[in-house]
Amino acid sequence: MSHSSVARALIVALCAAACAAHARAQPGAGHWKSISPQGGTVFSMAIHPRAPQTVYAGLLNLGGVFKTVNGGANWFPAFSGLSGRNVNSLAIDATKLETVYAGTNRGIFKTTNGGASWSASGGGLVGSPTFAVAIDPANPDTIYAGTDKGAFKSLDGAATWSPAGTELGALHVNALAIDPASASTLYAGTQTAGVFKSTDGGASWTPASSGITPTLIHCLAIDPKSPSTVYAGTSAGLFKTTDGGASWNAVGGQPSNFFSVAIDPRAPSTVYGGTGGQILKSVNGAVNWQRATSGLPSQIVWSLAIDPSAPSILYAGTQTGFFKSGDAGVSAVAANSGLTPVLAFALAFDPASASTGYLGTFQGLFRTADGGNSWTAVTSGGGLPIVPVYALAFMAGSTGVLAGTNAGGWLSTDAGATWRQTFSLIPFSILLDPKTPSVLYAGGYAGTGTQVFGTVERSIDAGATSFPFGSPPGTPSIPICNAVAVDPPTALTVLAGTDSGIYASRVRGGGGGDSWTTNGALAGRRVFALSYLPSSGTNLLAGTDTGLFKSANGGVSWTPVEGSLAGVAIFSLLFEPLVPSTVYAGSNAGVFVSEDSGASWAPMSVGLTTPIVNAVVRAPGPAGALFAATNAGVFIFTTELESRSPVTRRGAARHPPRVVRFP
Repeated sequence: MSHSSVARALIVALCAAACAAHARAQPGAGHWKSISPQGGTVFSMAIHPRAPQTVYAGLLNLGGVFKTVNGGANWFPAFSGLSGRNVNSLAIDATKLETVYAGTNRGIFKTTNGGASWSASGGGLVGSPTFAVAIDPANPDTIYAGTDKGAFKSLDGAATWSPAGTELGALHVNALAIDPASASTLYAGTQTAGVFKSTDGGASWTPASSGITPTLIHCLAIDPKSPSTVYAGTSAGLFKTTDGGASWNAVGGQPSNFFSVAIDPRAPSTVYGGTGGQILKSVNGAVNWQRATSGLPSQIVWSLAIDPSAPSILYAGTQTGFFKSGDAGVSAVAANSGLTPVLAFALAFDPASASTGYLGTFQGLFRTADGGNSWTAVTSGGGLPIVPVYALAFMAGSTGVLAGTNAGGWLSTDAGATWRQTFSLIPFSILLDPKTPSVLYAGGYAGTGTQVFGTVERSIDAGATSFPFGSPPGTPSIPICNAVAVDPPTALTVLAGTDSGIYASRVRGGGGGDSWTTNGALAGRRVFALSYLPSSGTNLLAGTDTGLFKSANGGVSWTPVEGSLAGVAIFSLLFEPLVPSTVYAGSNAGVFVSEDSGASWAPMSVGLTTPIVNAVVRAPGPAGALFAATNAGVFIFTTELESRSPVTRRGAARHPPRVVRFP
């Protein structure tokens, strides 16, 4: 090749690189497109009594309601007016089949058009967290609601509400069940006081827990052919009464949480129980149990329902989605097509391969091998439990990937096939050292109950082992840590963004850190995101629950960034690798972009279906795509032409609590 040809080739290559960098630096000319994995935390279900192929699924994590009309083969959203709600309970009016009630974290909502639109219920219950809904089979305009302040009753189809008796007082009512043969008889399962019974339509209640040892009641189910037989799923197994609650006995010798119970309507001696890891089945009235549904990963089974016209069809709502059995629980398959409200916290791509990445969600960990076009759930078979995943990081120069979960930090060195726990804390942030990639920091919390405290751990061997940084083991020295930053020039100053301001430490000989200190700057603010400007040891940005702040002196003092980010909760910050003056912010009002190192910002949220963006990530390489992990799954930024809708800022939207604990 001639020198001129070489020169032309070099110019073409340089122009291509410049164009790629320019394209990455001009993010406004496009929109977001959902590429979420299928699934979600299905907490509640309701089957259409006359068309049992129609099923409503109520989701946690602000997921709303989804609907299928073909037995779970396909799902579509049915939550207009319910967006941003946890749906704890669903009930269908058997006489008006398009009327459905949803008990949510913001009260009861009602649809009269099969989920096309929802509206909040009337006076007396507006905004009250509601965990159970039950409809009087004899008079469907009479509805009962279990709330965090006792039981309530409506006589006019949820238009107005009044307390149902006084005995339940301020008790948290998790479950309600109505006797199908005598609608004035009800049972209420509470959070702290066991079971109560009413025989006068909720006007008065009496304790009915004799023989039930735990006080936490998850669910109740009444035998449809023998209503004096009732099952209570508790925090310590399943209990059964055959005398209408006068006495109870533990059944089946199963000590685990029973979150859900379903009774075969044609053969009530067949009972299914959803536990913290499996579905159990009994064919003799809960005397003996066996594990059901091969094919169902080990996970929490929140809800169960049986097709009334074909009892061999069993539906299960789980931590990761909707499962269906067509053979009375012998086997089960996932049925999540179109069910996409995955709550995504973190996203990371392999530096050596932009097609390989992991998505951390409330429902567990997902893996992609094609750049996000498809996702596969990482099951517990490789050792990693199915729990929320808050943080992810690939180890530079190695095959390792580290996942910060609700059960500690877990490392895989074989492309996610197997995992082992390496960090003892619950990590919300994982950061690689900018100068030595085998060194990394994880920030989060340790302890249990009322003894929870913030902590940071450091690893010097690519996550294989770790040790406390900045304080002795078990020492409560900082508030819960949400973010970690290390100064790029020296990698000696380490900052922790916490639930109350910013703390600083310095790496000392031996790899440990000096005790944490704070100058009080940003005290009282929750710092979710913290980042040095590229190559700077003094200029920082901090994303807090009250807006974005900047520092030009290494965090000694901070000033708020005014304009479009004023008062917006900032959850993540990303500097463009090829154009460091461009920075993205994920917030409770969508995505924002700055092209002047954070001095000014513009919205960049067209196409997002939720305003809450927990992370913004760029895949590696000059043509690497831009992704957003949100409360409605994962999105990719694209310039493809398609219908799209903007997300507007909603002042009430706030980031959900990052500390998630399961029973």
